[in-house]
Amino acid sequence: MATSIEGLLPLDLNKLVKTSKVLVVGSGGIGCELLKNLVLTGFGDIHIIDLDTIEVSNLNRQFLFRREHVGKPKALVAKESALAFNPDVNITAYHDSITESKYDVNFYSEFALVMNALDNRAARSHVNRLCLAANKPLIESGSAGYNGHIALHKKSVSECFDCTPRPHQKTFPGCTIRNTPSEPIHCIVWAKHLFSQLFGVADPDEDVSPDSGDPEAVGDAGKLALENETTEAGNTTKVSTRQWAHDVDYEAHKLFRKFFNDDIKYLLSMENLWAKRRPPTPLEWENLPDAVASSSSAITQTALKDQRVWSMAECAEVFEQSCKILNRQLRDSKEGHLIWDKDDDCAMDFVTACSNIRCYIFGIQQKSRFDTKSMAGNIIPAIAATNAIVAGLIVMTAFKVLREQLHECHTVTSLGIYFQHILESYF
Repeated sequence: MATSIEGLLPLDLNKLVKTSKVLVVGSGGIGCELLKNLVLTGFGDIHIIDLDTIEVSNLNRQFLFRREHVGKPKALVAKESALAFNPDVNITAYHDSITESKYDVNFYSEFALVMNALDNRAARSHVNRLCLAANKPLIESGSAGYNGHIALHKKSVSECFDCTPRPHQKTFPGCTIRNTPSEPIHCIVWAKHLFSQLFGVADPDEDVSPDSGDPEAVGDAGKLALENETTEAGNTTKVSTRQWAHDVDYEAHKLFRKFFNDDIKYLLSMENLWAKRRPPTPLEWENLPDAVASSSSAITQTALKDQRVWSMAECAEVFEQSCKILNRQLRDSKEGHLIWDKDDDCAMDFVTACSNIRCYIFGIQQKSRFDTKSMAGNIIPAIAATNAIVAGLIVMTAFKVLREQLHECHTVTSLGIYFQHILESYF
């Protein structure tokens, strides 16, 4: 360990590293690298907290975890893996949410330094407020693809995490999702909403049915493409999407006809929508194209299934299979509903098939299952090397904080610019 090698660290810093009690919030991509760095540096008292459990998708960049760890708490496994590097370190792991009330000002007051390795803005803001209240330094960090950032937040010394307005996650108007999609993400969002309508917890604001209240669709909507079911008294009977799907036993052919033929014909009846847009093309289950537009057959045949775009015939086949499996899972569910998870193969197949069918209908570029998963899961590509660099910079910043050299701590908003400045200082 660095602290055990004489002369590697200055004596004062060596002592501070050994004796300081530090808190790491998050044990994901950056958190794993950070915990490894801390134990190899020789930090003697480390506390780490994370509510998440390990998923298969974590294994390619969170190197403290192995396949046998899938499903286990991240913080507890990270502790055991890190101790293999340095058994003399005292690590306390919490499988819990940092936002729990028991982690109050008194809890934060125990630490010399707090280091955030979170991917959640709400949790980041919460930790920021508690550090301000406890007057403790907070090193904030994050990564997005090949870029990363590090910043010190300390009361009366620097701005806090919430002092700078940050962009919210992008959302889309409901009428765009339901009526006039123009990008693949619109169709992917619609497919996720459809999953919730059929198998999950239905949200009225996420209804997938065409929106006749769309401001662009005012006026004569034309003859309805859908035939209304009426009672003997002549009243229209309206049933929920979930109830209708249940009544037809989630029969894939009937679901397909409603969502990709009848509903599309209904949209076409809203002529105002298509005055300046390419109108959608309803699909028939019995007459689906067996090729992918703008794709070489040789490439299509050799590419891995997850990395190539499926034909409409393949999408329909996957749609039918996933409907059967999800219907069975729904019947067996104690909660009476399913939860969409990007790592659930069947749920991901359903969303990929549905989004691509809708893309085809609206003349939008289709996406592979791999690309769809990234977009549907709101995943910014995580690069292991970026996480490692960020974690290293956190430890270097921690050295300055422990030595109370707070004004020498620099905010890094771009790794490229940061390293360019370093190189310019040498040459």
